[in-house]
Amino acid sequence: MINHDHLQKYFQTISLPIPPNKNERMTATGRYGSEPNNHPDQKELSNIMRNLKSSSDGTAAFVMGTDGVPRTLTIDYDVIDAIGLPPRLIKAFLDRDVFNHNIEDMFRGADGTKVTQEQWWRPDPSLLPPPLTAEQKAWIKKTNEENKEIIQENIRKMESGELKPCGVVIRSDYDISPR
Repeated sequence: MINHDHLQKYFQTISLPIPPNKNERMTATGRYGSEPNNHPDQKELSNIMRNLKSSSDGTAAFVMGTDGVPRTLTIDYDVIDAIGLPPRLIKAFLDRDVFNHNIEDMFRGADGTKVTQEQWWRPDPSLLPPPLTAEQKAWIKKTNEENKEIIQENIRKMESGELKPCGVVIRSDYDISPR
């Protein structure tokens, strides 16, 4: 059974500093070297994430399912775009966040390339965070409307190359291989 509290924390769109705890591992510069942006796995992952289709207003949620399939979703969790990732790219994605043993266990053995395209577009709800409440949806819609001009300007700047994406920061060294 998936612990949705951990899953929901994992899928938050804003990363907040997390104090060190027993589940946190040190940064893994060994695998990726001193310039993780140049590592082939991180480059490939960044390219895939950048090319996933989003909503026309740029507000779609990005969710990595525990099946190894990243998806962009509408506010009602309809899938906009999806692609199955091999284990090495799932690991590359997870390594961008602080280590959490529960997350590692949830993704253990995941291989998005073995997931059928039908499941990309109609994932089992257990693979996704819990559905948003009416209050959460209202807050998202209100916030997006209040920031509509900023969002559209940032989309335009990204498309023109004026605004560059943030670089990759490696925070952990996950091992999701089957046991």
